[in-house]
Amino acid sequence: MNADVPLVAGGAVGFVVLVWLLMHATVPLVTVFDFASDGRPKLYAAFLAGLAGLGGLLLTLPRALSQPVPAVQPSLRSRRQASALRRSHLRTDLLAVAALLIAQVPLPAPWGPVGKAATIANVTKSPEIVELSALFANVSLAILVVGLVAAVVAKVYSHAAALRVLAIALAVGAPVMGWFFVVHAIG
Repeated sequence: MNADVPLVAGGAVGFVVLVWLLMHATVPLVTVFDFASDGRPKLYAAFLAGLAGLGGLLLTLPRALSQPVPAVQPSLRSRRQASALRRSHLRTDLLAVAALLIAQVPLPAPWGPVGKAATIANVTKSPEIVELSALFANVSLAILVVGLVAAVVAKVYSHAAALRVLAIALAVGAPVMGWFFVVHAIG
């Protein structure tokens, strides 16, 4: 019981630090994406798609690639044996939540894109990238939902290999389809 208190306090402090970093990360992240894409909107959209799909991949892949739970459980003699049988995806789940939060940093919010769009315009000096970012803000929410559905499919149907493959295809295909939609909507 006492060991949980420092863990909860550390988690709360870590979350506050992450929120503070996310509030101040727009300009550096947009600058890095602009530099890496060399001002090309299609490549910039690919970076946004990859970042938006990373959370879904981190939630789906560990569940889809793990071995299914055996139908007949062996008898257990101790709690240590029981805990060894349980699989935890806590690390990748925490990374996925962080990736989902970071994916929203370079995108203007769909309900009020004015402030962040101005920041993106000041950094990139490209009206196409500003328009692309505004369009991608809505598409990123759809990518997020498909990634979560893929993770649920991988978890619930871990015994069916075909459905685990479908979950991986959904998690990988959602950002690709989002990129394709946004690039063709702009072009």
